[in-house]
Amino acid sequence: MTAYVLVAGAWHGSWAWERVVPVLASGGVRTVTPDLSADPDAGLDDHVAEVVAALDTLNDALDDRPHGGASDGLHGTASDGTRGAAPGGQRGAASDRTHGAALDHQEGAAGGGSPDVVLVGHSYAGLVVRQAAALRPAAVRHVVLVDGWAGPDGAALFALAPDGFEAAVRRSAGGRPLIPPPPPGTFGVTDPRDAAWLRERLRPHPLRTFSDATTLTPAVDRIPGTAIQSSAAPRPTPSSGSRRRWDIAPSRSTARTT
Repeated sequence: MTAYVLVAGAWHGSWAWERVVPVLASGGVRTVTPDLSADPDAGLDDHVAEVVAALDTLNDALDDRPHGGASDGLHGTASDGTRGAAPGGQRGAASDRTHGAALDHQEGAAGGGSPDVVLVGHSYAGLVVRQAAALRPAAVRHVVLVDGWAGPDGAALFALAPDGFEAAVRRSAGGRPLIPPPPPGTFGVTDPRDAAWLRERLRPHPLRTFSDATTLTPAVDRIPGTAIQSSAAPRPTPSSGSRRRWDIAPSRSTARTT
């Protein structure tokens, strides 16, 4: 059986996966969608610790429970992301750009035995999940980056970003520890109903997480990976998929977030 840990990007939460979770659940796939802390003092390592905790809880539960059905009671520690779908016809945030890759993994999973855990990081969370996978390489079968930021050991998001990105972010923060959420159009969401839905849910994101350096080990590069890259995005996002042997899957959606 297969389980997915889905981690949304900056300014987002578990709600970003509301259209993905039911699709996976319909195939009997378990999902865990941890929220990353929006505390002003939170750093990258804090977010990594939250994902590692979700991995540990998931693997313990899968080891102890029967391998049938998609509901395993894990959602007391991590939301199941099914509190309602976004309105409108356009898919916003991290929604259906993950459907293809998620279903591909589901169909290729073994029918039983030890749990197969797929760790998915959306945009900023690409850095988070790769560091978490480096800490728990035996617990992760596959890493998927959805327009995910990624880099070598010691790299920070600001160091990977295009020229002007850091200055723009710091200007937006105005000397405060939280970065206000940008408008929905920044993420490629233009449908009015989807934009309103997204605007209501976006939250400030801790600035420190963009300047903290990642801590990686060679173990993370031995885990198979897939990078899903938007084919029509508002801005470039570096992905480790372009620098090493990852499967690259272009997305049909135009939405992208950080």
